Amino acid sequence: MTAAPSNHNLGTPVIVLMAVASALTVANVYFNQALLPAIATDFGISPREVGLIATLSQLGYALGIVLVVPLGDRNEPRSLVRILLIGVAAALAAAASAPKLSILAGLSIVICMGTCVPQIVLPLAAGLTRPERRGRVIASVQTGLVLGILLSRTLAGIGANSFGWRPVYIIAAGLMLSSAIVLPMVLPRRGALSATVAYLTLLGSLWGLVCREAKLRLSCLLGAAIFAAFSAFWTTIPFRLQQPPFNSDLAGVGYFALWGGIGGLASLFAGGLIDRFGQDRVSVAAVVLAAASIVLGAIWPSSYIALVASGNLLSFALSAGQIANQARIFCLGAEIRSRLNTIYMASTFAGGAIGSAGAGIVWASHGWTGVCGFALICVAVAAASLAGAGITTLRTRSANGEA
Repeated sequence: MTAAPSNHNLGTPVIVLMAVASALTVANVYFNQALLPAIATDFGISPREVGLIATLSQLGYALGIVLVVPLGDRNEPRSLVRILLIGVAAALAAAASAPKLSILAGLSIVICMGTCVPQIVLPLAAGLTRPERRGRVIASVQTGLVLGILLSRTLAGIGANSFGWRPVYIIAAGLMLSSAIVLPMVLPRRGALSATVAYLTLLGSLWGLVCREAKLRLSCLLGAAIFAAFSAFWTTIPFRLQQPPFNSDLAGVGYFALWGGIGGLASLFAGGLIDRFGQDRVSVAAVVLAAASIVLGAIWPSSYIALVASGNLLSFALSAGQIANQARIFCLGAEIRSRLNTIYMASTFAGGAIGSAGAGIVWASHGWTGVCGFALICVAVAAASLAGAGITTLRTRSANGEA
């Protein structure tokens, strides 16, 4: 077994490049959300049917995390990343010429399975960072993810409004080819941590980690529930914005994605808060902010300012909560970080898929009010998980005679 190098001086330029790479790759999961109205019109289908694209994108991402990210515990990240990015570029190019929804949906799964690159980069960055700085480094890479989410929706909406949705996929394919050349050149070299562990053994160990690590289970529940609420909001907001009084076109939807999600960049400061106050307190704050954001959007559904504020609060809550969750699990073991991240992110994006699918169904029957109610239920699940973990901790301390 080869040990990871004891390099705890990961430089700022490398961290920035990791963040940029994460932004470019994660965009593949989200940019289609701004294109859904155009795709629905092109194929002559309903909003509920086209919502399948967003749902399968998140399921594909979760599947890629489960099947691919564990390899980060045994393989050189640079070679793995290069192969993935080339495959994603090819799938994006094929999606640009998809003749019907079923083909585009299938390609969306393939695209997002290969777009798990940020989840390979993030454990690498955490492993090359001192524990007292880990929260800040995770927050820096996470900020890149937020930028990718924000700019992908905005630029995709503007591009689709001007040229149609298909050229957006071509541009994304070109960005992935460029990333396949540049990113492996800047990633730090790391010896494989578990080179002697067979692939199926890696996969088989995932369930054992879930059963063994209570902190991992807590992070998974929190991540899945909050991301379900987030996905419910952002999957249906394009359709809400196309209704009165907004009557937005695709460019307007794209701009809303920018103004309504820029608050997620404040997550850069969440890393310092985690390093100072701990993950649990930040998680509590994230749940409270998520609930407040949804209530705001429900009370003033016809106010653009209120919806922008709602989107910002929800974006910050998601990002801050995710940083706290990952800081919590990355403390559990150096040689299992990729697998821990696999379990966490797979749970999170499974929650996102549930959120997108549920929101599509609720939107068709109960509109925006129903979507907000559904999102609040998701946040309530997160709150219950935190409360349950807190009660368990108090009982354990009481049983051990701790104050």
